[in-house]
Amino acid sequence: MMREKLFHYLTTTNAHYIGILYILLSIINFVLAGIAAMYMRLTIANTPPGSPVQDPFNELLYTWFMSLHGLGMLLLFAMQAVAGAANILVPKLIGAPDMYWPRINALSFWMQVPATVFMWSSLLFWQHGDSIGWTLYPPLSTISQSIGVDLILLGIIIGGFSSTLTGINFILTITRLRRPDIKMLDMSLFAWSVLAASMLMVTALPPLAAGAIMLLLERHLGMHFFTPVPGDPAASGDPRLFQHIFWFFGHPEVYILVLPAMGLVSEVIQRMARRRAYGYTAIAISSVAIASISFAVWMHHMFTAVQDFAPRVAMAIATMAVAIPSGVKVFNWVATLYGGRIQLKAPMLFMLTFLLFFIVGGVTGVFFPVITLDLHLHDTYFVLGHFHYIVNAIAFGVFGALLYYFPHLTGRWYDERLARISWALITVGGFATYTLMSAAGVLGSPRRYAAAPTPDVYPYHFAMTAFTIILAAGVALLFANLLYSYFNGRPVANREDPWGVSKYGLPDVIPPLVHPRHEPNPWPFILGVGMIPLGLGVLSLLRDVSPILKNYAFLSAPQFGMLAIGTFIGLGVAWLFLDQFKTAKMLRLMNGAAHFEIPKPPSVWGDLKASVSWVIMSEIALFGTLISSAYYARVVLYDGWNAALANLPQLITPISIAMSIALWGSSFTAMVARRNFLKGNLKGFYAWLAATMALGIFFVGGQFLIEYPELAHHGFVYGTSIIANYFYAIVTLHGFHVIVGLVFWALVALFVAVGYWRPNRPDGVEAAEYYWHFVDAIWVLLFITFYVGAINGITPVAARA
Repeated sequence: MMREKLFHYLTTTNAHYIGILYILLSIINFVLAGIAAMYMRLTIANTPPGSPVQDPFNELLYTWFMSLHGLGMLLLFAMQAVAGAANILVPKLIGAPDMYWPRINALSFWMQVPATVFMWSSLLFWQHGDSIGWTLYPPLSTISQSIGVDLILLGIIIGGFSSTLTGINFILTITRLRRPDIKMLDMSLFAWSVLAASMLMVTALPPLAAGAIMLLLERHLGMHFFTPVPGDPAASGDPRLFQHIFWFFGHPEVYILVLPAMGLVSEVIQRMARRRAYGYTAIAISSVAIASISFAVWMHHMFTAVQDFAPRVAMAIATMAVAIPSGVKVFNWVATLYGGRIQLKAPMLFMLTFLLFFIVGGVTGVFFPVITLDLHLHDTYFVLGHFHYIVNAIAFGVFGALLYYFPHLTGRWYDERLARISWALITVGGFATYTLMSAAGVLGSPRRYAAAPTPDVYPYHFAMTAFTIILAAGVALLFANLLYSYFNGRPVANREDPWGVSKYGLPDVIPPLVHPRHEPNPWPFILGVGMIPLGLGVLSLLRDVSPILKNYAFLSAPQFGMLAIGTFIGLGVAWLFLDQFKTAKMLRLMNGAAHFEIPKPPSVWGDLKASVSWVIMSEIALFGTLISSAYYARVVLYDGWNAALANLPQLITPISIAMSIALWGSSFTAMVARRNFLKGNLKGFYAWLAATMALGIFFVGGQFLIEYPELAHHGFVYGTSIIANYFYAIVTLHGFHVIVGLVFWALVALFVAVGYWRPNRPDGVEAAEYYWHFVDAIWVLLFITFYVGAINGITPVAARA
């Protein structure tokens, strides 16, 4: 029985069970991050001012726990908890049969496993180099020799890719699989909050992945994007650039987490108050407003680093403005409670405490747009107090929702008395801890120190530790209650409506019009967990990973790297032909009925076209980060950029012109191929598709086999100058996307050949054309940026010679 249950969870593509897996993994990460926090608090409490850190504590290990506490709580626990709640609730609240991409949804979860493994396994190498803080700031992140830093960066990249896919999946689920009779402005408030947060995932997570990739390139290939090179301004970077990249992700990330928590609060409050939310439309639209404004506030984290008056003022105003839609939500929640028949059970207590913590956290956050105050409070415990009020509010929303939906998920009741006790412990412990943090910050206590700097703030830190223990006891009691109740709780009489809210017009479940059948599928698990050897393989090509691979000394690092990457690609091909291609042939025989019978809201977009459009949106965020970084370097590192220009070879050559014409011309052949397909002229389609792919292959071959060797012959290689670093990083990434586009076209041709895509169902062909036009458009920007713009009127070396 246990073996069958394990196999079921390892192979499920059902959103409900994937959501449970997300929540279980998030709890594991919450416990690990909590242990890290407890280690930090005990270290400070046991280190009086002026004395060194004593055994059993270690100052270097403290910094590693500090880094992993922040990263673990934000990128692992909170993201996974939100994804888990959304997987369980969103389809049920909008009448969807499942997530839009069931198998990709499962893959997204299993990708979180290697992200978790990489992140926490970095602790094994804490003695090998400095930690980097949860913000990953250079120069520590570029000069630390610890493999643990590389593992953290790999975990961030894999987890970011997973969350981006999750965001696209939720957007498509809400917009394409919502029951047609549910209009957008009648949709669940939780679904609205997930929709807004998902849009942030698609646009905010790729910049973080770009920053992590740039850190890896600088650490191992000498491509200095973020650190100066003494005596060589032409090859120097700027550390403030990474701060811009990180916080362009970092502040929207807060709303990626808090928006779904707000949605959970909206759902539970109106049900426990027995009335529909007051100001429904305002609450829904305010979620989109918060998501939009969140991109215009990142620089308030950098007021001590950015000296320019204009951007400071602009960011200060935007930071104050984001409080307006947040205030709208709070007002409407309070108005919902007014006149309601409130059932003051444990879920409601958690949600009311969410309001308390969120309001206090928001009020303390209003101090930071006031630039003169921010200069004093920056990097003090006041920031920690403000931030933890907000994060603990998010936890209250998740815990309250977990209690509310526990009878739905398990068919059993939790112990109400123990839930109330845990709520009281968490509330008292959390509020006291974060208030003491704020007070210590006002007194000037700095962040990230392993000891209290002065005797006057030491009592605050000692008291923080005591109240943190109370907080931890409350969380432990909550989890113990849920675990015990899962096996021994009182059975629920009506699992579909245990709280009796349907009679108030607030159903917990909206049945779908179609109930899909979920077949076990092991491939998401295989590919997801397979990213552990893939990540180690990539790392082995960048550095010696023998400390990790002690038992595989018969392979050199490059051999292991190529073997791991090749094996992963082989598994991907196997998934394609043994699963996806098999499914396509089955649907062809059924004339697509199994996929296209699901009723959908009216839309001008086809299914796959909409999917690829959101993928392209995430790619725009990725390339936008990298290209804007190059322009940032050109402006901020003006002298170094000009010094690099003095040694720039001729970039506009016959081969670069021929490559560009070929790629741009392939957009025309792709368009003609699609038009022939729509007319039913398959011969014409294959002929023009062959021309498109031939032009793409010419571009890739010309770039990697002719242009790059020629530039290297003139001494233009990565690591030699800031221009070379950006050129090779961005242009090579674009070349990889051209290869992906070629693979996409090859798959489309294959699926057309078996009759899956037809002239009356052309989504695959049109989606491939969209992606190909995107790749061509990016090359226009890159050609202007590097081949034309980088020359800037200076005669290249080759021309002078």
